[in-house]
Amino acid sequence: MCENATHWTKTACLKIFVKSVLTAYALCAVFHAPLVLSHYEAYIDFAIASIYELLGAYDLKFVFYLVLSAFCYCLTDKPSGNKVSAGRSSLVLAGFFSLCLLLGQSYHQAGDASFLLGSKTNILKSLLVFLGFTSLLQALLKLAFKALDSHSFQSDKEHFFTKHAFGKSFCILLLCYLPFLLLAFPGNLCWDAIGQIEQVLTGNTYSTHHPLFHTLIMGGFVKIGQELLHSPELGLFAYMLFQDALLAGALAATIGVLAKRRASFSLLLGMLLLYCITPVYSNMASTALKDIPYSSFVVFYVILLALFLEKPERLRSRKFLISFFLVQLGVILFRNNGMYVILLAGIASFLFLFRKCNLRERLLCLFATFGGSILMARLVLALLAFACHATSGSIGEMMSLPFQQTARYLQLYQNEIEPKERAAIEAVLGNVSSVAASYDPATADPVKAQFNKAATPKQLLVYMGAWFQGFLKHPGSYLDAFFVHIYGWFSPAVSNSIRYEADYDSIIKQGGLFPNAEKILIFYYRFASRTLLGFLENTGASVWALFFLTFYQKKHGQKAAICAGVPLWVSLLICMASPCFFGHARYAFPILFTIAFLYGFTLTLAPAATAQK
Repeated sequence: MCENATHWTKTACLKIFVKSVLTAYALCAVFHAPLVLSHYEAYIDFAIASIYELLGAYDLKFVFYLVLSAFCYCLTDKPSGNKVSAGRSSLVLAGFFSLCLLLGQSYHQAGDASFLLGSKTNILKSLLVFLGFTSLLQALLKLAFKALDSHSFQSDKEHFFTKHAFGKSFCILLLCYLPFLLLAFPGNLCWDAIGQIEQVLTGNTYSTHHPLFHTLIMGGFVKIGQELLHSPELGLFAYMLFQDALLAGALAATIGVLAKRRASFSLLLGMLLLYCITPVYSNMASTALKDIPYSSFVVFYVILLALFLEKPERLRSRKFLISFFLVQLGVILFRNNGMYVILLAGIASFLFLFRKCNLRERLLCLFATFGGSILMARLVLALLAFACHATSGSIGEMMSLPFQQTARYLQLYQNEIEPKERAAIEAVLGNVSSVAASYDPATADPVKAQFNKAATPKQLLVYMGAWFQGFLKHPGSYLDAFFVHIYGWFSPAVSNSIRYEADYDSIIKQGGLFPNAEKILIFYYRFASRTLLGFLENTGASVWALFFLTFYQKKHGQKAAICAGVPLWVSLLICMASPCFFGHARYAFPILFTIAFLYGFTLTLAPAATAQK
């Protein structure tokens, strides 16, 4: 390919060849545990095995990847008058993504970094793979930057979404999700939802562990169905219709807002298809889950926040101000950690607009962006907790990561801890042997179950001192516990699709509209996770999309759009602090459900789009 083009130099061809070989090597590489010298009779046997491990295999698949990579690099490295301006940013981003893939693979297979750093052979092999992945991802990122910059995503032509975009999208989404809900009649349940419903039906075990506002709504539907219709199933189904309408309304709003910004038909159609065919949307539309109404309100919040940051004068509209305030209330009331999303995003917005507003506007902005909504939500929740005599949730729910690190540390070095260190840990988590035995890399729930709810703030403070002391002595175990806890949020190679299958017929009979209907749904969702549809709902892929979007926004100087994405970054921090990504991927729903809108909002601000206004 290179020999036929006169403008290609020998150096450029050699560079493409080297990158192609490294890329093919990276795509074919298989990591194993470090080789142990004592397992071989002679050093020469160990050396030969190490060389085999390093070289890998060169078969037809390798040749295929080599040719495909060379073609890709010929496209991206082709000299032209229009220099791609994303070179440095794409290199940084590609390097980060490559590191995520490598760490994710090692921690997924071994639970630590030994597959990468366990031996000299593994270190050299991981370095070569890193270079190959970085070269490929940089080329793909350059192509993506160039594709977005060379297309306009706005149009003045009338199309299907020009009028009544919200209503049309809302009806289509409801019709799309309704068959799944009917097959799962009266609705699929997870264990959290079961516990919430039981609180309302018994009336004497309320807790703020789950959002009490949502507990009362969902449980209230079921209780009304039980008492008025003698069917808790119909009550749950009524709640599911409410939840689905909220989800469809939030997703339809993204299309409606972008339609008013003259977004092109292809962009809006692509978003609608994404909402319709990605399994997570129809799956969650048939599952009673607190994260669905919460994520729906986050979508509404990001929409209004983006519009407000684009034109702060919108806050002068009473209708906009009231809508903004109520949506923020919904974010906080429907999830306990929603307050952190509103608080941190509100502070970021306030600082972003600080120099653009006078004193009166600053005070209004301060109240509107987070101050008033947080105060009102706290008041409402306090009144609900008082009226329901609800017990407070455990602070241990917020300490998944340090608890996991302590448990792994105890599992490896329990015999080394000092008496004071032991006493500090046992005051909070109980017997150190039990804590070590309960460690599960896949989830922090077993360790959190050891938490002493009667622990005082002073005991927690002393525990954190012991936690830090352990980090100073064995930082490696803490880092391993950290990465194995969070790697799934950053690696698209890890499958973390959700399908709750809680079997519970004591209060509500499940099983689907007809016999085995639920099994049909389970088969579909499990099969879909093995296809491209599974990638569309992959949380690691959505996080990568968020990183790419932020780099793209920074490249174009779209500070308002970057600030509008702060709720998603806060949500990512919440994901990292959650029990773990296996079975808890729902923590990433605010990112997954909102990222498409942020792309549309950004692309209707990009130079290629605004140039035609």
